[in-house]
Amino acid sequence: MGNLLASLRTAANSMRAFEQALSIVQNNVTNATTPGYAKQQVDLVALRFQPELEIVGGVEAGVLVSSRDRFSEESVWRQAGLMGNRGALAAAVSDVEPVFDITSGSGIAAALDRFYGAFSSLTVTPNSIPVRETVIRRAGDLAAAFRFTSATLARAGDNARREIAGVLREVGRIAGDIRDLNVEIRKDYRNRLDAGLDARMYAALERLSELVDFTALQQEDGTYSLFVGGQIPLVIGDRVFGLTADTSGEQVVIEDFDGRDVTAKIRQGRLAGMLDFVNRRLASYKEDLDRLASELADRVNGLLAGGVDLNGAPPAVDLFEYDAVSGAAFTLQVTGIQPEQIAAALPGAPGGNGNALLLAGLATSNEIDGATFMEFLGQLSGRVGADIREARDDERTASLLLSQARSLRDRASAVDLNEEAAAMIEYQRAYEASARLIRVIDELTETMMTILR
Repeated sequence: MGNLLASLRTAANSMRAFEQALSIVQNNVTNATTPGYAKQQVDLVALRFQPELEIVGGVEAGVLVSSRDRFSEESVWRQAGLMGNRGALAAAVSDVEPVFDITSGSGIAAALDRFYGAFSSLTVTPNSIPVRETVIRRAGDLAAAFRFTSATLARAGDNARREIAGVLREVGRIAGDIRDLNVEIRKDYRNRLDAGLDARMYAALERLSELVDFTALQQEDGTYSLFVGGQIPLVIGDRVFGLTADTSGEQVVIEDFDGRDVTAKIRQGRLAGMLDFVNRRLASYKEDLDRLASELADRVNGLLAGGVDLNGAPPAVDLFEYDAVSGAAFTLQVTGIQPEQIAAALPGAPGGNGNALLLAGLATSNEIDGATFMEFLGQLSGRVGADIREARDDERTASLLLSQARSLRDRASAVDLNEEAAAMIEYQRAYEASARLIRVIDELTETMMTILR
């Protein structure tokens, strides 16, 4: 009789183990499409079977095991961060690309070409008032092209600064979500094994990885601590340490919760891409554009100052003026010069075209870094185009690598409905077998009781 009761306990324990295994399979199937979910399984442990010691064996549920692979997750984070970085950079540089298209027939290149053409016409009829008026108009068009291009760069910078502020708000929101999950985990140690909480945590971490690079450390209590750039605290337990952006200067500065400059520590994600655009690339474009505007204006003004006007006198006013502090390209404009004040002649030959020839010759003379003004502009335009191509190529590569990383991760941890269906059938049959054993024991017990009566 004792052996029958022991077998009954063994069968009942086995049914509980298989019931737990079935519930885990059901949970896997239910969450198959949940972002960040990793399938779970329970280890079924075979108990010792030694009848002489009244150890009757059976099966019990062991520890709950998650299939999540941390290496695969971090690989996904790295590729998501790179894609976010290059995508943000490509989009930002694309905003300024049109104004640097030297083949479009508009912009600085076209205005500069027409400006040279006006001086070429002046060499033919140096004393013509209409031609001199044309020179002044073309100079105005050129100055307007510089101002428009500079304003476009400024707008792109403003857009990037707003994007940076938006990224930081989103980083703060996700950090708050992770903080809330940490609080839930701390409420009950059993929540460490909650597949739903785990899925929400890793989904939040993956969203964060597209925005900024970070290191995630799981603590002994199951909570996660996050450090941006591996060093800057973002989330520790139930506390969030925000990041802020100082956009008051030319350079955008990212500050930690203590107000320290941590810009250099941010290397990936959309935030790093936008910082790279504003602080390095856009600043470089603007510097070269201002340099081109100032050196062109200074060179033209210098040549005109060395000639004589229609009255044979040195010119009393320059052709161009600008404010170097506010930006040469942004402030470049034509002065109030009159047509007769254009110094087309040289002092030794009043009424001639000697100075006009020198001015027209600027089209082919090396004036800036061993290049003509047009060639220097072409180099700047080429750099903008190269930056876009590089960023887009890197973005496509990162997208492919991200897809591959997600595929490898899913192969290890995603729910395979076919596998779960097979496991469900296996556990159901094991459960039914245990139930059948209980019925047999029940029938044997009833038979024995009948015999004893």
